[in-house]
Amino acid sequence: MANFKVKNGLQAGRYLLNSTTLSGSTIDLSLANMFSTTLSSDPAYAFTNPPPSGTAQAFSVEVTGGTTNFTNDAFATTTYSGTGTYPSGGTSQTITNGLDLSGDGGLVWIKARNTDTRHALFDTERGITKMQNSADSAADTTVGTRTFTSFNSDGFTLGDEGEGWGRTNTTGNTYVSWTFKKQSSFFDIVTYTGTSAVQNISHSLGSVPGMIIVKCTNTAKNWGVYHRSVGSTKYLQLNTTGEANINSGFWNNTDPTSTQFTLGTQSNVNGNGNTYVAYLFAHDTASDSRIKCGSYTGNGATTGVFQDLGWQPQWIMIKNTDLSTEQWHIFDNVRGVVTDGADQRLEASRDVAEAAADAVDFTATGFYPKTVDDKTNGSGHSYIYMAIRGAAATDSAITWPSSVKWPSGLAPTTPAPGTKDLFTFLTTDGGTTYYGKKAAEGIA
Repeated sequence: MANFKVKNGLQAGRYLLNSTTLSGSTIDLSLANMFSTTLSSDPAYAFTNPPPSGTAQAFSVEVTGGTTNFTNDAFATTTYSGTGTYPSGGTSQTITNGLDLSGDGGLVWIKARNTDTRHALFDTERGITKMQNSADSAADTTVGTRTFTSFNSDGFTLGDEGEGWGRTNTTGNTYVSWTFKKQSSFFDIVTYTGTSAVQNISHSLGSVPGMIIVKCTNTAKNWGVYHRSVGSTKYLQLNTTGEANINSGFWNNTDPTSTQFTLGTQSNVNGNGNTYVAYLFAHDTASDSRIKCGSYTGNGATTGVFQDLGWQPQWIMIKNTDLSTEQWHIFDNVRGVVTDGADQRLEASRDVAEAAADAVDFTATGFYPKTVDDKTNGSGHSYIYMAIRGAAATDSAITWPSSVKWPSGLAPTTPAPGTKDLFTFLTTDGGTTYYGKKAAEGIA
């Protein structure tokens, strides 16, 4: 950067022919004075490395508007029909959902919709030969690659069912797969070995978990579930209908943090020498969040109390936490959630086929629990949920640093998708204050 003096001893910094394309939300002023980007998210920009106070620097950001889909890069629901047979084998098939499982990692959860076939959970930490069932306490089932063949850069591939497990790709069956990709503030997977002593397990979720689901993988143990609305003094079990019960042996009465979660001495989650897998789901309250974990009290009416998420859900799991007779109910908008109609329901805690009932309504900003029974809206009963944001795209929006002063006192609008605008900025006090202006709109 070349400096030159201007009026009253102020120096100006000038970059010659320096421009760069932004790859994130940090605008490093030591690199260039011209930045460009095409939006595919809602960035909150930060300006770094300004010149020292007394040196003026002007720079520009050329922004092409785009759309933000908050969820399709992290989660997918896919329905398909089986093509495999046993014992002769049939046809394998690849499920393309746009999620990079081979590179980023994740979980694939499969359930036959039309039969009582067991759930099949595969994740990139345990590998393609290890299968779990959310409705069972058994250890990992070891399978060959004729059941689950690979995690791919845009989905996964299923085998021809020649091994006879029949859980993922059998001709005559219809299936749903829910795929959770590892992503900050959405989902993470951790494996660990138990010690029978209190221990902290590190994770890479990047935020405080809203829900943690743990399974022992080498021997039969019930699943253990932590949920923020129940708290760390209690536990639930994914494979049972049990209510939330007090037991310090699960989470040692210690809430998880953005970097770790704590285990007590209970063997379901921390038996000495046993191996475990933990699935961590975020609770994200930001405007661009993908997932929220919350709770409500049922009112026993045909329309329950509205749950405001701030966005439309596409997938939700609900559990009654004070009755020992209710299942874990899963709904999604691909199989069908119908306003005031029959919603397609599967149960994480049972291997039963799909059933239909008016149980929940999705809206543009949240959901209503429905029915007068205890599944989702029993009068006076407590419920927890985990909800995932819908895949509808919205126009991207920019959050500029609060240190920017705009002529009107308000930040200008973000350009519409496909439209290019130019924003200019000036600082003279070492980055304490920036003077910003939209310099041009609709640049060709």
